[in-house]
Amino acid sequence: MTNSMIPYSFIPGTKAKASEVNANFIALADKIDANKSICTEDISDINTTLSTKADKTELINEHTITSADTDLDDYTTKGTYIFSSLYTPVNIPKGTSGMLVVTGDTESTIKQIWYCDGENPEIYTRDYTNSTWGTWYSALGLSDIENPGYLKLPNGIIIQWGAETASEITYPLAYTTFACPVFCKDGWSESLTRSDTGISNQSLTGFDIGSLGLFHSMNWIVIGY
Repeated sequence: MTNSMIPYSFIPGTKAKASEVNANFIALADKIDANKSICTEDISDINTTLSTKADKTELINEHTITSADTDLDDYTTKGTYIFSSLYTPVNIPKGTSGMLVVTGDTESTIKQIWYCDGENPEIYTRDYTNSTWGTWYSALGLSDIENPGYLKLPNGIIIQWGAETASEITYPLAYTTFACPVFCKDGWSESLTRSDTGISNQSLTGFDIGSLGLFHSMNWIVIGY
């Protein structure tokens, strides 16, 4: 009985003829040579298929960072990175702990998204272009928590506020289309003498305060765009 690949089969324990053994080796060599081109084509097809698949660097991997003083400027590889307050990184936009998501690629733009820890976490983003990191920007918009201060939302609406004793109020940011200020006078008197406070010369950059009677200061807020 013969194998389909070789001309001779041998019974275990019996002596095989040298000519038959050589014939089997020659048959195997011919079979391998005949299938070489087919195997090469198959490998080429596999390599082509693999090259069109997602590169492993495109897969989002999660990493918990356990090294102190790591620099967020060094994070350009796609992934999700968790930072606890024990390992606060350098160049963090706000807070002491949170999650960093890196996406994009060096051929276009790499983007970092930072999620602050907390029940109502703030979100910051920045881009890496021309080998340089840009400024961190809050997803809620630009803000300056001062007196006077402002919050500029991504949709263009600006909310500003302040507490002033001056007679002229200048907004930290000028509006371009519309501004609606609301104010409350700080101070009152039991005197029956007429006391009145109001605003005048309202514009996109501020307003003037006019007052008759007791006046200490004014708390104001303005909404516009």
